[in-house]
Amino acid sequence: MKQKLVQKIIFAFFLFIAPAAFAQGNNNLAPVPGELEQAERRNSRKFFIGGFTSNGLSWFGSGIQFSSKLAASLQWQEQRVIQRFDLDVNGVQSDLSGVFTLTNSEKIQRQLALQMEWFPFSGPYYFAAGAGLETYSEKQRKTETYVPSGNYRDYAWNISQQKLFLSAGAGFRYVFNSGFFIHVGGNILFYPDRTTHEQRGSYGTNTNWDYRQLQKDWQEPEKEARTHQNPYGAQLQVLFGVAI
Repeated sequence: MKQKLVQKIIFAFFLFIAPAAFAQGNNNLAPVPGELEQAERRNSRKFFIGGFTSNGLSWFGSGIQFSSKLAASLQWQEQRVIQRFDLDVNGVQSDLSGVFTLTNSEKIQRQLALQMEWFPFSGPYYFAAGAGLETYSEKQRKTETYVPSGNYRDYAWNISQQKLFLSAGAGFRYVFNSGFFIHVGGNILFYPDRTTHEQRGSYGTNTNWDYRQLQKDWQEPEKEARTHQNPYGAQLQVLFGVAI
């Protein structure tokens, strides 16, 4: 769900930056305050570092400005989603009979990338290309209890993935006169290899084995792993920092 949201944000971002970059090269349009000074500020402040965190997403970035038009940056991103004792109630009647599902899960995605940034104009807009490594891990444990019979099923599994990616994108890094900067970028990612590893943990029940249900539970990590085997992805970068 979050991946689709990020892809929509990236798409909207490209729609925004395309006309903005075009306007930068059009001398007939009035510049944004401080826009004409961006090349000079980039050239005089060679190093930059920044970060940002919000709602389970964290970014960190640092780099070196070789000239007013070319820079290299190291970008790190983490997305963490943790659910503890998440209770789902299904088919509960007035006498509280039904199925109670207790889920504990943890999803962590990390990306580390090196990208080259090219500023074709004097303003803050750039185009980027790079490569990096993405790691993903997910752990889940479910306990389903049937009330009032007291029957239960308890099972756990985890998946892990490590894959290289190539990236291409665009963005802007606006440097204020004080050296403080705002960096917002978006990249489209391509994954050459998308191998996923699944590992199943303990499986317990106090009733007779239901092999159809067992097969369904057994295939759950494989189903989740398939959602991470898309050859394409999206990446958003948000940094607030200082250039020196």
